[in-house]
Amino acid sequence: MGKLPQFQTLDELVAFWDDHDFTDYIDEMEEVAEEGLPGQRQPTLRVVLDRRVWERLNQLADRRGTSLDQLARQWLEERIAHEMA
Repeated sequence: MGKLPQFQTLDELVAFWDDHDFTDYIDEMEEVAEEGLPGQRQPTLRVVLDRRVWERLNQLADRRGTSLDQLARQWLEERIAHEMA
């Protein structure tokens, strides 16, 4: 079977899978983390930071090539996993 096409819209994706069997493309599939359905809002936490803390966190995120939000989220997830162990 051919390679999976790149879809520009959700409608294109739906139309493709209406006419194709995913088992024909199983070798091209990869496991991904469950993020929820499109349009579902994730819970949000607002944290007020001291300007110096925000600047330092932003610098660290830049050094790591990520966003401030992503770095903070990663650190929270790591710390929660540590505390729950």
